[in-house]
Amino acid sequence: MPPPPTHDQLVADLKNLRERGLTRLRDTRLDALETAVALYRHDGPAPDARPPVEPYRPAAVEELLRQAIVELGGGKLSTAAGFTFGLAAGARDWTVGERRKSAASIYGVSTERFRKHHEQLIVDQTAEAVLRLCMPAAAPRAPRAADVPPSPAVIRLGRVTLDYMPVEMIKGVDAIVSSENVYLEASKIFRNSLSAALRRACAETTGTGEIVDDVVQRGLADWMRDHGRPGLPVAPGTVATTSPGRLRASGVRRIYHAAVAVPVGDGNEYELSPEAVARAVHNTVQLAQRERPPLRSIALPLFGAGRGGLDAAESLSWVWSAVERELDADPSWDMHLIARSPATAQTIIRHFSP
Repeated sequence: MPPPPTHDQLVADLKNLRERGLTRLRDTRLDALETAVALYRHDGPAPDARPPVEPYRPAAVEELLRQAIVELGGGKLSTAAGFTFGLAAGARDWTVGERRKSAASIYGVSTERFRKHHEQLIVDQTAEAVLRLCMPAAAPRAPRAADVPPSPAVIRLGRVTLDYMPVEMIKGVDAIVSSENVYLEASKIFRNSLSAALRRACAETTGTGEIVDDVVQRGLADWMRDHGRPGLPVAPGTVATTSPGRLRASGVRRIYHAAVAVPVGDGNEYELSPEAVARAVHNTVQLAQRERPPLRSIALPLFGAGRGGLDAAESLSWVWSAVERELDADPSWDMHLIARSPATAQTIIRHFSP
């Protein structure tokens, strides 16, 4: 087997690929990535000298890059990397400028700021992920495509649909549900949580990313004031409604905020209960039925599987138990489960696999 490429060599190849795009992969010489492919597939060393066209394996390089993005662990970094390298749905033939603009929007920054800072981080971290995948003594690999498909993906799993993607990429779902604490305080906008991602995605911004209307924060404050609860907790399982803001363009009609997390101690940890999750799911369905016209599709997270510290499989058992009751009562509901990370997606896929 050949020695693994260096990090700097991979960075150089990834920058080259970023500029040229996937449609020119066949006639782009990327020796470091070619060597990484050989190690990743354990199929022997690549030739020392290769012409720039025919020996190249575009499909194998693309597979390696997709797995490297899975290895990044989901969230904004993975999503922006998908756009940066043209692996996001529909972005394959985009120019580097179009891909850069979409990736910058994930972070809510200008294209120029993204190019100078975030893009360098993405290339660097993707190179690290490639090294982890092709090192002979690496830790267990990220799940292969047979277990977890590349994100974004929409997968029908019996009575539910899995939306394996960052929440801001979900389209055509009437209502998206966010997991909140019982004070109905949205997560700080810079955090890596579902609540924060929805807050960013709904916010109205200028072309440079400046927020001019924090739609979710404003909506929750209005809801608490209208219900006489400013500064006070609500009952676990309570669900508040806010506008989808910019997500309206993706077909989303409502954001539902389910108060399921009860702060304990100094507030850095939370407790959840299956009863609160069941009430939240039921209350969400009731709210959706009362909309005019009624909502029919709802995307739910695995409550508590993030900062709540709950194991994803346990959270799924709570959520699915509640969802199944609603589907038994009315099979016409179009219920979705949200997964941002490969591990969560794999948990859901395995649960519903025959």
